[in-house]
Amino acid sequence: MTVRIALLRGVNVGGHNKLPMQALRSITQAQGASDVSTYIQSGNIVFRSPKTSATSMANKLGAAIHKEFGFKPDILMLDRDMLGAVIKNNPFTAISSDPSKLHVVFLTQPADKKRLKDVEALLSNDEQVKAVRSAIYFHAPAGIGRSKASEKLGRTFPGGTGRNWRTCLKLEEMADALVRA
Repeated sequence: MTVRIALLRGVNVGGHNKLPMQALRSITQAQGASDVSTYIQSGNIVFRSPKTSATSMANKLGAAIHKEFGFKPDILMLDRDMLGAVIKNNPFTAISSDPSKLHVVFLTQPADKKRLKDVEALLSNDEQVKAVRSAIYFHAPAGIGRSKASEKLGRTFPGGTGRNWRTCLKLEEMADALVRA
């Protein structure tokens, strides 16, 4: 069995695509997963998965959610090592110890440089953005609530899904607990 982390995009946001976490855990278990746990209400799942491909598992999970709830969220499937690499490669942890100011957009492929330039053009004086492999790191010392760059970042990379740094660290902790068990 492989420890996987599934990140669902656009779940329980602004009253749309409502998906209770208990139902999500049950649906995930029905796809052959075990030791399933969720974190907060935005579609973060950590579980043990049969030795099927990540794409296959994401497709099965998406189809089951669609059948039960009538929408199919984008699902980005990571394994423990992939999440660990994203955490290790964050270029902004040395300048900020506040996890509410650090964010990651997980992508299915490396970031398009032209699109990233469009985001960079909207950065305020204190904001920073950097792409490393299939992750875009965003440092927003004033928060993301009014950030034009943050808003653009969310719309510019289709299929990507963002998480704050606290969520990333918690998902790593949950995945590590399954690895050690």
